[in-house]
Formats: sequence, structure tokens, C-alpha cells
Amino acid sequence: MKSIKALLLTCGLLLAATANAGSFDSSKGMEQMNIEGELVCIGCSLKKLSGANAQCSLYSLHDVGLKLADGTLWSFVNNEKGHDIIRAHHTVLHKKASISGWLYPNAHQIEIADIKVEGVNADEIAKTAWQEDQKIAKALASRKVGQAPEHNHGKDHH
Repeated sequence: MKSIKALLLTCGLLLAATANAGSFDSSKGMEQMNIEGELVCIGCSLKKLSGANAQCSLYSLHDVGLKLADGTLWSFVNNEKGHDIIRAHHTVLHKKASISGWLYPNAHQIEIADIKVEGVNADEIAKTAWQEDQKIAKALASRKVGQAPEHNHGKDHH
């Protein structure tokens, strides 16, 4: 009985390892995909769609993610390629984006290899992201242990 369970487990792992489709990147061990959608604030979208207690204007100043045509939401891996898109709220929100990268369906995360945002260039995105990082740093630096950062109902609030 143990050998049958071991065989089934091995077969399951082999099937899972071969389930990807697209162009294979051996250094990643997975396939690079192309995906298109609308750039949205993930927290505000969850709040509007499902009543999530997102507090974007307090903690993240509206982290940007991707909404697909079917309504599913994907976040971006926060690394060198993803960080500026995540933070460039005022420049990229509600714009169409074409992304080449790696999908992590179990976490609804996209690791960006390349991104093109409708009507916005990379320099504009980088500048806006830097400005948003400065706002977040200021808000978090003013916070005391156990308190939320200062809340501003200005233009950052939805």
C-alpha cells in the first residue's frame, strides 16, 4: 500500500511540474507569459467588489495591480521591475497594460519581465513611483507603535 501511495505522489508531482505552457525559461523553471489588463488599486478594488477592509490611503497609498478582462486581480512581485508600477498610482491607474513575465497562479502574482503602459513612458512611471515612496516613508516615519500612520483625505483617498 505504501508503494502505491509513493507512486501516486511521484506521478502527481511530475504532472504538476509539467503543467506550464508558453516559452520556457530554464533559469526560472517556469514559462514566461504575455498578459493584458487594466492597472488598478488592488485594495480599493477588493473593498469595492467584496467589502474588504482595505486602508490603502493609510498604509500603501494604493498599491497597483492588474485586473484582467474576467475581473480577476493580480498583484506584482515587488522587485526591481515591479516596484515602480506598484507605486506609480497617479500615473498608471486605470490605464491598459501589456505585460511579459512569469505568473504565479497559486498567489495571483505576476513577476514582470517587461511592461508597456498605455500613454505613459518608463521615466514618468519611475518619477511618480519615487514621489509615492517619499509619501509612504513620511507617513510611516510619523507613526507611533500601535498607531496607524497619519490619514489624509486629500487627493490620495478614493
